[in-house]
Amino acid sequence: VEAMKERGIAFLDTPDAYYEEVEGRVGEIDESYDDLRRLRILADRDEDGYLLQIFTKTAQDRPTLFFEVIERHGATTFGEGNFKALFESIEREQALRGNL
Repeated sequence: VEAMKERGIAFLDTPDAYYEEVEGRVGEIDESYDDLRRLRILADRDEDGYLLQIFTKTAQDRPTLFFEVIERHGATTFGEGNFKALFESIEREQALRGNL
């Protein structure tokens, strides 16, 4: 991801609030949670392992094409827990700003 960013690939941002709870939700992983936060990478776990994922910003004017970069460490699902965690983190940030 770092090399892709250096080459101009733009990724979606992840709210800081997401990273406040990800370690408790996902548990032990080989990567540093500080690095995940710095690079804005998502993490999720299922019964078979965990995965890391990040999404590019849309690749064209209409928001219909994007790319997902995913690294699996045994996980067989598609990061379903991230959708809920992202939504909740966005709500927490909005509440802190007073615009929920």
